Amino acid sequence: MKLTQIVFVFAMFGALSSCASRNTIFSDEVSAVESTNWHVHDVIVTVPDSLTTSEVDMFRPDVDVVWHGEARGDRLQQVGVILHDALEVAAESLIPENYHRPVAIEATLIQFHSLTPRARAIVGGIHKVKFSIQVVDLRTNEVLAGPTVISADEFAYGNWKAVRADAEGQTMKVRISNRIVEVVSDWLGLAAAEDAVEQGRIYGLGR
Repeated sequence: MKLTQIVFVFAMFGALSSCASRNTIFSDEVSAVESTNWHVHDVIVTVPDSLTTSEVDMFRPDVDVVWHGEARGDRLQQVGVILHDALEVAAESLIPENYHRPVAIEATLIQFHSLTPRARAIVGGIHKVKFSIQVVDLRTNEVLAGPTVISADEFAYGNWKAVRADAEGQTMKVRISNRIVEVVSDWLGLAAAEDAVEQGRIYGLGR
């Protein structure tokens, strides 16, 4: 797989309160007959400069990107890398059967709203990840799938459950990454969609 391009732009800051729900869903699942003939040469993740982020340690920051699962740094870059790496893992399952049609997976981050340390220490909640995605033919620039919006949310452990999960290697980063891989694999037609897609809404802390 070729070295991936990732587009990052710095963001503004803010913090307000809001609610969230676990709502993992996508539309327009790709046909496995088509996707199994793709060979992914590139994965391109764009993090728009319109996304807001904050380091404020409150229960429900009303911003697009909340991430405290790594040392403090460029949060937009960190979450962009998480999305990119998960998409690469999902793409590794595409094994061409008849011919190799070179494609690129392009994704644009919409939201990556994990837990603040305060919320994780007390109650837990929802890791909310949302992005648009499409597959493009590298020879013709034809859009072969998408664009569609994918929500790949995951339950976020809190209190002693979070401590235990970390000790077992199931960190926030690992759980979020695995969930993205699962949902994108389903969208690519590589697994039964019902395994990952949950239509129900469960309310919890987040945005």
